[in-house]
Amino acid sequence: MKKTTLALAIAVASLTATAANAAYEDNTFYIGGKLGWSEMYNLDSNKVRGADKNVVGIKTSDRSNIGGGAFVGFQANPYLAFELGYDWLGSARYKRTWTVDGTNAGKSKIDAQGVSLTGKLSYPLSFLTDDLDIYGRAGGMVTIAKWKNSGEYKEAFGRGGSKTDVSPVFALGLDYRLSEDFSTRLEYQYVNHIHTKTDASPDNGLLTLGITYRLGSPEVAAPQVEVKTQENRYVLNEDVLFAYAKADLKEEGRQALDNLLTSLVKINPTQSAVVVIGHTDRIGSDSYNQKLSEQRANSVMRYLVAKGVPSNLISARGMGKSQPVTGTKCNALRGAELKACLAPDRRVEIEVKARNVQEIKVIESN
Repeated sequence: MKKTTLALAIAVASLTATAANAAYEDNTFYIGGKLGWSEMYNLDSNKVRGADKNVVGIKTSDRSNIGGGAFVGFQANPYLAFELGYDWLGSARYKRTWTVDGTNAGKSKIDAQGVSLTGKLSYPLSFLTDDLDIYGRAGGMVTIAKWKNSGEYKEAFGRGGSKTDVSPVFALGLDYRLSEDFSTRLEYQYVNHIHTKTDASPDNGLLTLGITYRLGSPEVAAPQVEVKTQENRYVLNEDVLFAYAKADLKEEGRQALDNLLTSLVKINPTQSAVVVIGHTDRIGSDSYNQKLSEQRANSVMRYLVAKGVPSNLISARGMGKSQPVTGTKCNALRGAELKACLAPDRRVEIEVKARNVQEIKVIESN
């Protein structure tokens, strides 16, 4: 128990130190798998002995081995989900080495697996990074425990058997979002009292590393490249410039900016201050969207500078989700429909703020 708890603490500390959470969309599904290390606890040799009072020496071995499972979940809102999972909980072996008359009593082995239904509560660790959540799970598990006997113990008590029962299950973990669709999780799960007909009721601890894939977010057709000019303001849809939740320019985004450069050259950027402003939609936390809008605005600024816009006359800033243009028309939508409806909010605006050097200095001082 102490070794497993220490391993979990070290793994959590390592992940927290290196990980950099965006809120997950409501009413979506996800699937995943996990693999790790399982250990049986609280194996009372007197209970394992069962009806055979002649066994005087019992040694428990091989309580630790590989465990894992698979799960499907429903994300009700950014903080609450429900999971249906299957877990292989591992096994434990018992070696009955001595009896009253000095003979070898044989061996027994217990295997356990289960199907669980749990509720999952998450809380974003935004003070560390926007992509990391801590979460807890709790619920019930239908456990199936099987055991086999060998040697004289088999002759006395039979080949073995199985028992199905319900046990409480708890879990604590970290969820790190790798991309829009994929995340990874580090989790420690504890199943209390796996009932068997041998009178032994071991507990199980399962430390795993898992991967999750988000469903319910089909690809939305890329919008047509569109540049709107309002006086000296250019508005580009971010779905053209960037992949969803990313800040690296796509190829079609570079082409859109190349087309925009033609207009900027006509304005003569050497005499005009250019401001790049990033905006996001409302999906996700304030801190996540603020950071993403800044990263996208900076990506556009760096590209324009690389194409010849003077670096001392261009700046970038992010507005996060504070200035939407869609209003309330998307409020009744969910999932992919909501994401498509909010596309106008995901935009980059390029403003030409001045016409002469004196005005440029005033803007830069602000």
